Amino acid sequence: MRIYLYIISILTACLVSISCINNKANADVESNVDRSRQKYNLSGRYEGNLPCADCSAISTTLVLNKDRTYSLHYTYVGKSDELFHKDGVWRVDSDVLHLESEDYNYKIEGDRLSQLDLSGKEMTGNLAGKYILDRVD
Repeated sequence: MRIYLYIISILTACLVSISCINNKANADVESNVDRSRQKYNLSGRYEGNLPCADCSAISTTLVLNKDRTYSLHYTYVGKSDELFHKDGVWRVDSDVLHLESEDYNYKIEGDRLSQLDLSGKEMTGNLAGKYILDRVD
């Protein structure tokens, strides 16, 4: 009987230890997210004319709200007057802005956002400096 009590007390001590370690790991992750949120004040309006293969430009407006939602509007200049619109949630991870339901992410560079390619790397080539959305308010 004593052996069973001894085994139960050891198992209980192990479970309590594991629980404490897991809570510390979760707290570290949450504090990193909080630091990332404090580091950037991204809410506002961003605009730019992004390069387009079969039109003059993609006139783009991105509004980032304080509640972590976004609104994206764009038109294909010289091709169509149709206004495209998407809404969703945004987050920041390692200096990169991620828009839910969007293929492209943006590197945060002060008051501007630099669009990354589909693999998440910085754009290269002659047009690389044109994939920019500047903060307008």
